[in-house]
Amino acid sequence: MPTGNLAVLDTSIYVEIFRTGRFTLDLLRSPWIVRCSSVVLHELCRGARTTLERQFVNELARKVRIITPLERHWLESAEILSVIGGKKGFGQDKLNALALDALIALSVRDIGATLITRNRKDFEGIRRHKQFKVVYW
Repeated sequence: MPTGNLAVLDTSIYVEIFRTGRFTLDLLRSPWIVRCSSVVLHELCRGARTTLERQFVNELARKVRIITPLERHWLESAEILSVIGGKKGFGQDKLNALALDALIALSVRDIGATLITRNRKDFEGIRRHKQFKVVYW
């Protein structure tokens, strides 16, 4: 059920919080009720290199309500990427990275949440094809 004060943090925000602490106060002072995307957890886990980083991801997965893309999100993201790839001439690596971002955006949109990210360029590209709420930090 959509609600206005839900937010999903993109991987870029979690990485910045973990590495530097930046955005921690912003997040604590914000009106958002934070949810986490299973795609973001995947990206964080895939990138975790140290025990501390893996503990961070596992703790996050245990403490935050997780949203997961649905079958229709996979199909919608493929359609969006087909258009973007055709227009921009992106290679497979770029399209693979954008696929994860599209899945995040579509699942965030579906629950009526706002996406919080540092990745303006990629999400603006996706937004040209499917509107969703986003805040850039």
